[in-house]
Amino acid sequence: MVFEGKYFDGKSAVGYPARVEVNSLTIEIIYTNAIGPQHISWVPDKIYPNDFTGRGTVYLKYGDYPHQYLEVDNPEFEHQLKEAFPKAKFHHTAYNRIFSAGAKGIIAIAVGFVAILLLGYFYALPAFAESVAATVPISWEEEFGDAAYDQMMAMETIDDKNSKLANEFFKEMGYKSDYNVNITVTKNAVVNAYALPGGKIVVYEGILRSMDSPEEFAALLSHEYSHVALRHSTKNIFRSLSSYMLFSLVIGDAGGIVAVIVQNADQLKQLGYSRSLEEEADRNGLKLMKEKQIDPNGMENLLKTLKKEEGEGGVPESMEFLSSHPLTKQRMEYIQKEIDKEDYNVKANQRLADLWQQMKINVGNEVDEE
Repeated sequence: MVFEGKYFDGKSAVGYPARVEVNSLTIEIIYTNAIGPQHISWVPDKIYPNDFTGRGTVYLKYGDYPHQYLEVDNPEFEHQLKEAFPKAKFHHTAYNRIFSAGAKGIIAIAVGFVAILLLGYFYALPAFAESVAATVPISWEEEFGDAAYDQMMAMETIDDKNSKLANEFFKEMGYKSDYNVNITVTKNAVVNAYALPGGKIVVYEGILRSMDSPEEFAALLSHEYSHVALRHSTKNIFRSLSSYMLFSLVIGDAGGIVAVIVQNADQLKQLGYSRSLEEEADRNGLKLMKEKQIDPNGMENLLKTLKKEEGEGGVPESMEFLSSHPLTKQRMEYIQKEIDKEDYNVKANQRLADLWQQMKINVGNEVDEE
């Protein structure tokens, strides 16, 4: 008897309609892929049950990794398998084992299973996803960042003049990078800046208006760039969207990850960094500024400026930067301690000063026109 089923070759998530026939020695599977008609044989010793088999539908796994899978939605198929291979190990499914344990056993197993799932989902999976994020290729990060950026910028008005100046400013800072860093300034009064995977940094005009010196802007870009270079943005996204990310990563589907990022793009700029990641970005930013002889007090002054903007009444809605970049007294104190640890050889950079002055003039003109 020939059965209709669905075959998965283990190389992609695509299932192929298949004709399946059982004989005394093998299971014969015939399907058609992009190359053409295919005919494969499964021997019973390499067939394993799917532990979540439901009544009426048979799910089988075959061979070594990457495993092949077969799904047949016909109860007669199971009868044929038992007749052809009565002693095969794939008949001993978890379904059978569970229901032989009795009602109390079933409840105990179910409770334990749910508990394990919850622990894994809320703790182990996000942590594992974050560690995996450190291994993805830069080309993937760039693809993720570009997808999120395109979605986010659809809701923003880009300041082309200041974006060009900001990129010239960053280039003048002279940081060597494996990433193609691109800075976008948007005409938005919100006090915010954020980094995306792959090198995209977005700066709102609201935060430009709040700062008073090129050293503060250098500190802001150094901090945000550190999030990129240390893959904090990628780790945050993988942790937040861990279940979707890992499934797509396992099957090697970068496009699937991009689709998830696009669907959740509006939430990405709100993702808060942990205190440890913030401290790492601060320290790396200070290190970069020291190497390029940029006054590190710009980092402290930036935080003082943001603290002033925050005021005494908590974080207002216009201060999105503070909700995603926690600003605490302790953070300001350790930054000062980092600066005080050693002497810095500071060198004035007139080009940075000129670019900053032009940006401030542009922002001022925008205010006057309003």
